[in-house]
Amino acid sequence: MVAPMLTPGSIIDALGGTGEVAAALSLSDSTVAGWRKRPGGIPAPHWAALVELADARGKPEVTLQALATLVAREPSREAASAPA
Repeated sequence: MVAPMLTPGSIIDALGGTGEVAAALSLSDSTVAGWRKRPGGIPAPHWAALVELADARGKPEVTLQALATLVAREPSREAASAPA
């Protein structure tokens, strides 16, 4: 069985949703909500806290490697705007 591809939104949802993640990380709801659409997804300075939260909530799929993979998968802004 292939594991589903994680997205910033699926990670946030798995950890309890925007409000829960924001409260756990002492951030505003709008900051966490913005990660769903932000190029690059979740900012790296928050990865360790998210992995700790995931561990506490029994979500082993949320790892530093999974978060790094999200960034690596994200097309760069320059590539997305380059003429074909």
